[in-house]
Amino acid sequence: MESPLAGEGAAGAAPSGFFATLPAQVRDAVLGAARRRRYEAGSLVLRQGDDALSLLIIESGRVAVRFGTPGGESVILAVMGPGEVVGELGLVDPGHERTATVSAIDDVVAWALRHDVFDQVRREHLEVDDLLLAAMARQVQRLTRLVAEALYVPAEQRVARRLSELAEAFGGGSGPVTVPLTQEEVAQLAGTSRPTANQAIKKLERRRLVRVGRGRLELLDVPGLRARGGP
Repeated sequence: MESPLAGEGAAGAAPSGFFATLPAQVRDAVLGAARRRRYEAGSLVLRQGDDALSLLIIESGRVAVRFGTPGGESVILAVMGPGEVVGELGLVDPGHERTATVSAIDDVVAWALRHDVFDQVRREHLEVDDLLLAAMARQVQRLTRLVAEALYVPAEQRVARRLSELAEAFGGGSGPVTVPLTQEEVAQLAGTSRPTANQAIKKLERRRLVRVGRGRLELLDVPGLRARGGP
């Protein structure tokens, strides 16, 4: 279950992203039913295997979504930021278990909506279903794209694409941007091995598009990364 590491309450700015497309009255109703929570960098937000009883709408900060394998390994699947929703399956099937672990990359503020509270808001404001459907559709689209890329896009190009997406998540798409992820984590995001990702990153470093640091990557030329990633 979610465990806020700092104060929680219902005050604060509304999340951005597609949540902001809801009518103002509906958005206010959702936020009025939500609890605002804060998580420190590096802390656990959601744990794989726990009961899925709520969703989180990210207001600020970034989280890493990780999947734990039966062999005890952990694979990072996605990095999500402001305006995005995590844990939405918990509102579709209240008996569902968390399918991934979510941890805070930096300090995170999020709005937590429990299943029972959300159901009440949905009964009063049918438009709230748009929030849930949009979140699920976004995930399906992302997974479909990643599967297609794994089949048809070279690994080096996938690495460049993931790095340009990280630049968007951490710096709004402009550079230079410091990303607090390791090369191993970038390899996981790109769906390739660490040696292959390391080779791709070295090539990008020689082109002065990135700089490798300890536990982080500096993205020096974001337009250049986008160009390397292709259409």
